[in-house]
Amino acid sequence: MTTLTRREFGSIFSRLMLALGTMGSWLWTSGCDIFTDIKNWVPIGEAALNAILAVLTGNGVLISPAIQTIVNLVEAGFTALRAAIKEYQSTTPPPVGALAKVETAFKDIVDSFRTFLASLNVSGGLLGIVIGLGQIIFSTIAAFLNRLPATSSLRRTVSISSSERIAGTAMVVIVPKDRTRRAFKKDWNRVLDAGPAVGVVVPQSAYLKLSLFEHL
Repeated sequence: MTTLTRREFGSIFSRLMLALGTMGSWLWTSGCDIFTDIKNWVPIGEAALNAILAVLTGNGVLISPAIQTIVNLVEAGFTALRAAIKEYQSTTPPPVGALAKVETAFKDIVDSFRTFLASLNVSGGLLGIVIGLGQIIFSTIAAFLNRLPATSSLRRTVSISSSERIAGTAMVVIVPKDRTRRAFKKDWNRVLDAGPAVGVVVPQSAYLKLSLFEHL
């Protein structure tokens, strides 16, 4: 049996942590192209939508049938976006019309999510939290749109304004921001952490869970 000295153990441990750190950065950083980045973000976008619903219901806001219908449209948009990107990446060059399907799915998500947030009847601290979460989603999507191919017609069919309306009257400034999955989750959870200070109940299910590597 071989016994490691403290120095040898420390050296091996350091190399292991370096390897894990490298692997971790590979897991949470952006993919090799914009379409991979979007595909990797879709499950997080879906989780974010459910998280907003958890915050609303946790604070006594009823999800009416009309709002649920809008939520269903957002979810359908995510499903269509996932399928469109899969088709786009299926061959090189991409199939004819594949980019248009990506554009259409993004437009559906943006339009439906915009309607969802604008239709909410919330105020006070809860409004502030919803505004913060909405800004994260809109600014992330806006950054994705800015990175799509220059030949895309998307800029003529869907856009995110410099400001968006939330809860009927609140106009919120939107600045595009590139985020890794890790950054999106951390920004999201940071907004939720502010909830209790303004009287907002934040269910644990509303937090976006970070992987082991995303914690590093």
